[in-house]
Amino acid sequence: MLNGRQTLASLDQAMTDLRREETELDTRIERSTRSLADLRSRQNDGYRELARFRLDNDAADGLTRRLDDAAREVRRLMEKRTSDFATLNAQLREKETAQADLNKSRSSLSETREQLAGRMDDLMEEVDKVLETDAAFMTQSAKAEAAARTAEAATDKAQRAIADEEEKGKAYLDDRLFVYLWERGFGTPDYASTGLIRSLDRWVARLIGFEGARANYAMLTRIPEKLAAHAEKCRVAAAAEQDVLAAMSRQKLADTAGEDLAGRIEETNAQIAALDKQLEDLEPVIATLTQALHEFSNGEDDNFKKAEEQLSGSLRGDDLQDLWREALATPSPEDEKIVRRLEDLADQIEAVERDIRQDRELQRDITARRAELASVAQNFRRNGYDDWDSTFSDNSLTTVLLGELLKGAITGADYWARAQRSHKRRKPKGAKVGFPGGSGLPRGMGGGFGGPSRGSSGGSSGGFGGGGFKTGGGFGGGGFKTGDTF
Repeated sequence: MLNGRQTLASLDQAMTDLRREETELDTRIERSTRSLADLRSRQNDGYRELARFRLDNDAADGLTRRLDDAAREVRRLMEKRTSDFATLNAQLREKETAQADLNKSRSSLSETREQLAGRMDDLMEEVDKVLETDAAFMTQSAKAEAAARTAEAATDKAQRAIADEEEKGKAYLDDRLFVYLWERGFGTPDYASTGLIRSLDRWVARLIGFEGARANYAMLTRIPEKLAAHAEKCRVAAAAEQDVLAAMSRQKLADTAGEDLAGRIEETNAQIAALDKQLEDLEPVIATLTQALHEFSNGEDDNFKKAEEQLSGSLRGDDLQDLWREALATPSPEDEKIVRRLEDLADQIEAVERDIRQDRELQRDITARRAELASVAQNFRRNGYDDWDSTFSDNSLTTVLLGELLKGAITGADYWARAQRSHKRRKPKGAKVGFPGGSGLPRGMGGGFGGPSRGSSGGSSGGFGGGGFKTGGGFGGGGFKTGDTF
């Protein structure tokens, strides 16, 4: 059985390891890319030497000037590129350091929360025993339960009224003449027709007995509204009684612990939520910088493209190709070494280009896997899967399955689905007398309506006993709600 904090820590460590691999790969590709530019520059130098042996002075001077101009421009572009790369790399390192610091702070807060929740859990049964003999608490408990029963009865009555309206109102709504007059507001101050239309509407109203039907239908539609308003008042009153009970439970816990443990947990929850927001905001910034760094290391930036074009362009001229063919056809002792060196450089360029292609493919794979892992970790945080009450029955989440995700054998969606299936929320000890229905418990220990409420720091909303009246919802366009839509 794994707890949520351990599982998230494994995900974060795996992401750190992948990021380190990614950084090493970036450095290797950048080094290879610079090596490629250097090899082509040396190729340029070789042709310049060859020109001095094979061409007359004027032709050699012209070719040399062209190659020298290209070499100078390449050096300028590469120096600018080196500076830009260093700046971009520094920006990424700065953001990654900030991310690491935030994760470290979050881990520390998560550990503190775990300890506080553990202390609170150990005291819950003792709090129950104390509250059982507390006359004021038991009186308030009875009062809250009575208010909850009243609210539930009002809710049931409102629901029956809605069903009654739907059943009995169908006959009215199926009558097109009735609907016509009803929608025009006939028989009410809102009716505005005059002359012949008004006379015809009166004739239709008499024909179908509209006056009596309108009164009955109006009553039928008003009853649910009145009952809904009454039920909402009962719900608010029950919630208020529940809040009093929750406050008494928390106070007794604080008295027993010698400090407001629940309050400290909620404060820690809020601090963790703030860090999570900063981490989420930082993630796209890091992703953008990482992509830009990939482009630099892969030679996809403008300066490298221009430098590459300068070099390749200077080597594409017909005069240079003629020079090369002549040197191959009639080698002399003077230029044989140069030719062999140029051939060796061509082989080296081909080998470096092959290595770069392979590393780029690996880079894309690692980046994709890290993105999937980051998405899973983000889902863990958003859903409170590292809270005190989170457990996972599947131990392979931190071993085999995580390894499969890192290798790309399964997707992040596959891993997340397995995590969801094995996820359970443990209940704190006690809470049979105090904190009824989780009311007053902090998030991560069963607090909040309908289970832990993600995105809030907890609260006193909750339910009674085994899940009776709940304090969420209300009346609106979708009908009366008690937490679940019907």
